[in-house]
Amino acid sequence: MKIFHAPEGRGPYGITATPNGDVYFVSLAGSYLASIDRKSGEARVIEPPTPDQGARRVWSDSRGRLWISEWNAGQVSVDDPHDGGWNSWRLPGDLPRTYAVYVDERDIVWLSDFGGNAVHAFDPQTDKFTTYPKSTENADVRQINGRRGEVWLLSGADRLVVIRTVSAK
Repeated sequence: MKIFHAPEGRGPYGITATPNGDVYFVSLAGSYLASIDRKSGEARVIEPPTPDQGARRVWSDSRGRLWISEWNAGQVSVDDPHDGGWNSWRLPGDLPRTYAVYVDERDIVWLSDFGGNAVHAFDPQTDKFTTYPKSTENADVRQINGRRGEVWLLSGADRLVVIRTVSAK
């Protein structure tokens, strides 16, 4: 085991690897994205365009773009490491609080929203959100993962939830 210190001190919160093996993490306390040099362990900070956005989680899509849930800003952002381009979308509702992010095999971006007590599926091809209300009050989904045709949600309300995105044959 090797231990490396995070740049700018405390705050690493979410981590992902891209299809080509690059490793990135986000810092909630520092509100940044960082790439990790796998040989040296050194992390290079990448400043998002929204200051103090409160990055909680990060997930790579099939093209290696990095999708970031931004708690303080109530939005999802994407960074394309190939060209350094950023884009952001505010979640639907009055006071969104974006927590978890997961990108499925179709490159649909799934986001949990504490403020709206909902889960949103964002289609980057159409810039449209589809909203799924939570199954209970204060469901507080902190982690999302999945497998082909299924999105799994872990709720702080002692529930496991699955959304099937492809009908069984």
